[in-house]
Amino acid sequence: MTRSLILILTILTVLSCGNESDKMIYKTQGGEFASKPGNFIANFPTKPNHSAIDNQIGLDKFKIHVFRSTLGPNKIFSIEYLDYPEHMIKSMTNEQIYAQGVTNFSNKMAETFQLEFQEPIKQHGMNGHYFLLELKQNQIDQGIKGHIQGKLFRNGNRVYTITFMGQDDKNIDIFMKSFRLIDHSI
Repeated sequence: MTRSLILILTILTVLSCGNESDKMIYKTQGGEFASKPGNFIANFPTKPNHSAIDNQIGLDKFKIHVFRSTLGPNKIFSIEYLDYPEHMIKSMTNEQIYAQGVTNFSNKMAETFQLEFQEPIKQHGMNGHYFLLELKQNQIDQGIKGHIQGKLFRNGNRVYTITFMGQDDKNIDIFMKSFRLIDHSI
């Protein structure tokens, strides 16, 4: 299982290496990082790398944009967003999107983590959803440390997922609480 966690962290780190980072993310005068195409600002602890992953649901193709900042191999700060095809998302409520997002994320991490807590939140005028995943006992028994915190927000057909994965760090709350939209149009 230790190999699983190391493999997951390695894959996430490799995926974070993109060559379009400078076009997609920049440092603000206040020291935070912003993305005009992503329409967000966040206080990453280091400059994030950008990558775009092709995704497909049925015949609909779209990209998942991923921004990742790392503090060593055990602390990953991430913002992902994707623009769902309008016909797929227009009939879904925010609560349905958040429930599906938490379920999908929890299922992806189910070998190592389990969902411990979730609740609706409000941040910078946006309604969203917070969730927490903790390591499974068999992982803790092997000496692995860490957790995952996540937040989901919707703006039209765009869904943002803000996550921290790894061991405790003083930058977690700063990062998680800083996420906001540039135009505040939620």
